[in-house]
Amino acid sequence: MTDDSPAAEMLAPDTFIPTALTVGLIDADDVVWRGVEVRQVGRSHPVYLLSVGGTGRAVIKSFGPRRGGTDGEPERERAVAALANVRPAVAALAPPLIPWDGPGNVVATRAVDGAVAWSVDRLGGGEEAPQVAWEALVDALAPKLAEMHRATRDLAAVGAIAPPALGGPIPWGLRLFDSDCPPELWTMPQLAPLLVRLGADAQVVAGLRRARGSWRARCLIHGDLKHDNVLLRRGTGGLEIAIVDWEMARIGDPAWDLAALAMRLPMAEGINPPWTEANLAAVARLVATYGAASGIGLPALAQRVIFYTGVWLIMSALQYLSTLAGDAPTGSADGLADAGASTLQRADALTADLMARLE
Repeated sequence: MTDDSPAAEMLAPDTFIPTALTVGLIDADDVVWRGVEVRQVGRSHPVYLLSVGGTGRAVIKSFGPRRGGTDGEPERERAVAALANVRPAVAALAPPLIPWDGPGNVVATRAVDGAVAWSVDRLGGGEEAPQVAWEALVDALAPKLAEMHRATRDLAAVGAIAPPALGGPIPWGLRLFDSDCPPELWTMPQLAPLLVRLGADAQVVAGLRRARGSWRARCLIHGDLKHDNVLLRRGTGGLEIAIVDWEMARIGDPAWDLAALAMRLPMAEGINPPWTEANLAAVARLVATYGAASGIGLPALAQRVIFYTGVWLIMSALQYLSTLAGDAPTGSADGLADAGASTLQRADALTADLMARLE
């Protein structure tokens, strides 16, 4: 993709441990006696998990050149960390920032113990039945997410002074076929065929524009609340939740966060058909639980969750394609895109079905 900012100095893997020593993240005893391990865990840009004595200590992300708003930005994550210092509802979900004055455009946070939500149910390789895992996730996460959203509504009020880093345009998936679509998307040859196919479907384009028109910037949102950014741990008081990777955070629509979670349902079912009875019932549980905790009216919330889920599926297809070599099979991306298109095409009927389950 085309760079829209000065090149950032990247943190090199072969200098990681010396740099961590220099900034005080580890010390000589850690290296000599306890053992330090560095493992790359990121995909869109280099993300490293640093462990000492087999226990995670820090997650360090090294950001390269900007990619037209389609990737995360370190300033957003730093702004969330600053909010966490003064807003307990944010601190309850976001891991604390670790000061970093070493080279590179880097964000370091405390490592959080827990399993990625994606991996807990059987479809993700875990031991729990999908419905059981989903209900536990919703019951634990939705109230805390609603509390964070409620506690930051003042940042979206007229005349409010929100952190500048949390501003900017609405998510790129809502702008795919409008004049402010990130041009970087069209410079990647592996994306062009799918973009052309989607753009030729008038219902899909109309659905994306209806989704964009429904956007409501109401509070701080995570912006990328997919299952692999939610960590779960069984504690003495029940299921404990942490949310990582706040680099897409912004003042935005809380339904966007819910839709990132809901997207997992049609993805987990093998895409076709994307909306089964079980999936709609699961989304209804999410909307009802969150709505009760947030006070947001269910009809508008349900409609936006459906629209945004369609957008998320299409975005995921494009993100997946961007990682493939030119001759790699694209079946998974095509399935995601078709599920997203179907969701947008049937948005009104799906919303009506969802509302019937909520009454």
